[in-house]
Amino acid sequence: MTQSLRSNSNRIALGLIAIFMAPTGLQAALFPRSFYDDFPMGRGWIAMMREPYSEHLVRDVGGLFLALVVASAWVAWRSLDTRPLAFAWLLQGSLHFVYHIGHLDSFEGVDKVGLVMSLGSIPALAVIALFVPKPATQ
Repeated sequence: MTQSLRSNSNRIALGLIAIFMAPTGLQAALFPRSFYDDFPMGRGWIAMMREPYSEHLVRDVGGLFLALVVASAWVAWRSLDTRPLAFAWLLQGSLHFVYHIGHLDSFEGVDKVGLVMSLGSIPALAVIALFVPKPATQ
């Protein structure tokens, strides 16, 4: 890994989380019914869970995701300490991942794989942002 890439890996990982989660947050906050019925990209993963729709809950989750996205983008862009937000994403992402791992019976094939991989990517990137050491400054 080059020195520049390693020195920026924390920021890159946090920035990628922000990029990945922005569309999710926007859809949930602005189009909650579409999020429930269609997320992601028409696959309907939330509706597949057969849990009741709650516009309030979906909008709140979207707003929380967007708040974390804004804070993450700010920290990554400004080269601030990534650890507090990385820990927040690790906590959120891990709890979300664990919940869904225990509720995969509604999913088949590509949806099961896609769900596990997409949900696992957030805590994985958060671990990079949290634990990859920054090289000492010169």
